[in-house]
Amino acid sequence: MSFAFLGMALLCHAQRQFKNEFSVGYFAAAEFFDGTAFKASKFNKGRNISINYKRHFKKKFTIGLTYSDCFFLYVPLIIPPPPLKIETRFQQTLTANLGIGYTIWKMMVRAKTGIRYNRRGQQSKVIYYRITSGGWSEGYGEIYDYSKIGPMFGGSIAHPIIWRFFGELDCEYVHLFSGVDRNQMLLSYRIGFRF
Repeated sequence: MSFAFLGMALLCHAQRQFKNEFSVGYFAAAEFFDGTAFKASKFNKGRNISINYKRHFKKKFTIGLTYSDCFFLYVPLIIPPPPLKIETRFQQTLTANLGIGYTIWKMMVRAKTGIRYNRRGQQSKVIYYRITSGGWSEGYGEIYDYSKIGPMFGGSIAHPIIWRFFGELDCEYVHLFSGVDRNQMLLSYRIGFRF
């Protein structure tokens, strides 16, 4: 009798709907729709991270908050790039979103929309290089700041790993209201925990 009671308690606990999710991951790649190649990021000194918190309501709906820090290097720093070539992009962002999700084959598929705020965001571009008297090449460039705010639309697919742990592939499209790199598609992968 006690085994039946214990088994039933474990089954009920396993079926319980956890309302919170916290995940940390890697900011994997981005497309900026300006003729530059689709760019994969390299993990560098704590950059290219993505941290996410979600709260579930009525099983399908979520409200979420995401922080991300990403850096993209487009040209080797040793070799002088051609004029008007993008050298780097970086941004630190905070995104608030609302989502709706459905479970398919034990995976949670979610669509979301929200607002992204750029805490910091810049694109640097080489304007020209000049050879100095010592034979060194000296670059002159400009830095363009991103707009501070813009709408975000996206989706994610979360798959179970073990117990309450899950993996999540996330894709977001952002349209900034002004500045450079107004259209962005950003990919990340996170490992999370439900509680």
